[in-house]
Amino acid sequence: MKKLVLPSLMVLALLAFVCCKQTTADSDSSDRDEIMETEMESSSDYADFDKKVATIRAFFQAHSDENLDAQAAMLADSLKFSPPYYNGNEWMGKDEFLAIVKGYHENFENIQYHEGVVTADQGTVGGFYSGSVYPKETAETKADVIRTYGTWTATHTESGQEIGVKFFNLSTFNEEGKIATFSDYFDLSGLAPKETEN
Repeated sequence: MKKLVLPSLMVLALLAFVCCKQTTADSDSSDRDEIMETEMESSSDYADFDKKVATIRAFFQAHSDENLDAQAAMLADSLKFSPPYYNGNEWMGKDEFLAIVKGYHENFENIQYHEGVVTADQGTVGGFYSGSVYPKETAETKADVIRTYGTWTATHTESGQEIGVKFFNLSTFNEEGKIATFSDYFDLSGLAPKETEN
């Protein structure tokens, strides 16, 4: 019997040690997460983020209103624009960008922006993000680059057809609070009216 008691006690001691070690590891991980969250919270400038988001929303509303002058006023004169189509990754300037926007105004009516990402389990969720936690090596708390997600819809003027595209954009701002870079990602074929059978 004594021979069984000693090994049993050793197994129990080993289990207790492993469980304590796991609890400590879980606790350490939880503590690290709380510390990281607190540090990110204290170094995040939410007012700066909100101001930039308000500018993007106003810019999109001016697009819906087909108010090219209002849009131009929100853009830096030195704007760098990357279009949704591949052009060898060449940046375009403010005048080229405004010419493209004017083309949208001339060819579409009822231009509307629908903010957010549609998910299967939560419906439509957040449309604006900035900063990151992952990967750890490049984690960032500043709102230097605003990531925008949503859907554009409109009516094609000539055909009367409804069109729509899922939309992603990266924007940065200059010191005056104007949009300095604007990089679009969407499927341009979604803007083309469908051919109708005669």
